[in-house]
Amino acid sequence: MDARVRVLGALTLFVVMSPTWAASSRTRNFVVTAPTPQLATEIAAAAERFRHDLAIEWLGNALPDWREPCPIVAHVAPNLGAGGRTSFIFRDRIPQSWDMEIQGSRERVLDSVLPHEVTHTIFATCFGRPLPRWADEGACTTVEHHSERLKQEKWLVQFLKTRRGIPFNQMFTMTEYPGDILPLYSQGYSVARFLISQGGKPKFIQFVGAGLDTSNWASAVRKFYGFQSLGSLQLTWVDWVIAGSKDHLANPPTDTVLASAQEPQEASTTTVAPISSSPSEAPPIAAKTTLTSDTQVALVANRQDRTSGKQRSWYARRQNSLTPKTQLEPSRPLPMRERWTSTTTRANNRM
Repeated sequence: MDARVRVLGALTLFVVMSPTWAASSRTRNFVVTAPTPQLATEIAAAAERFRHDLAIEWLGNALPDWREPCPIVAHVAPNLGAGGRTSFIFRDRIPQSWDMEIQGSRERVLDSVLPHEVTHTIFATCFGRPLPRWADEGACTTVEHHSERLKQEKWLVQFLKTRRGIPFNQMFTMTEYPGDILPLYSQGYSVARFLISQGGKPKFIQFVGAGLDTSNWASAVRKFYGFQSLGSLQLTWVDWVIAGSKDHLANPPTDTVLASAQEPQEASTTTVAPISSSPSEAPPIAAKTTLTSDTQVALVANRQDRTSGKQRSWYARRQNSLTPKTQLEPSRPLPMRERWTSTTTRANNRM
């Protein structure tokens, strides 16, 4: 009798203390483990739907079924921070050994985290190799709920005002995360959205593919979007952010020199750092821009390497003259990570 009581007590304790991974649901391409059968079924169906619909949206066609399903472990709770990670290995340019983990409230899991992570799997299947981090994370963020995208837009302005922006000649080739990871997400999302506004998602995919094939992002930018250089793109994008990041303002450039109706009083032109990997490969690009008091932007890239030192741009000098404002650092998303894994390279991904 005592033994039976002890066993019953042990079983009760096990049930109470064990995680509630008691439910799973399988579709053609996903196996979902979640706290309840209803959630497992809902997430599995949503993942399959996102895989189909988003592939058509980005690629123009649905994907064939994978050789093996992608397992998803879902942590769902009302006050749980949203985040996710997706892991896979490239073999012969085919992603394998899928592993996905998502977490957050039910709403954020279904409308932001899950479509973001599924888009990673679509890109991995499409390209068969790692993408530059800005393009991967930036494009995946465009499918998230508008409330999550709005956070990135607000953070971006703060990052640029505090000179935490990433020069385009560095950002476009990053396959690893920088130490300061949050600006990469916000800036990558903004640049991806800017380019998508000028030709749609399939064109963006073609552009990324051309950049990957040639490793010449300046040429890809010129071919697909009409910018003469990454520097021209960067300047136009900065002006677009200053103007409020409106989609209807994201028009192709007419020249590499951009002018506003009113010049800043401190200088007639703004000299921006050469965007090529070597200062000798491209001349500085001038821009005339009026900054509003609400959107003063100082980009890290706005520093020019001279033969004997560095000269700060008008953006940076203007920012330094402003009265400092107390700003709160946006809370860091829960540090969930995603591998890019190939036979030779491994890196962390989604925050």
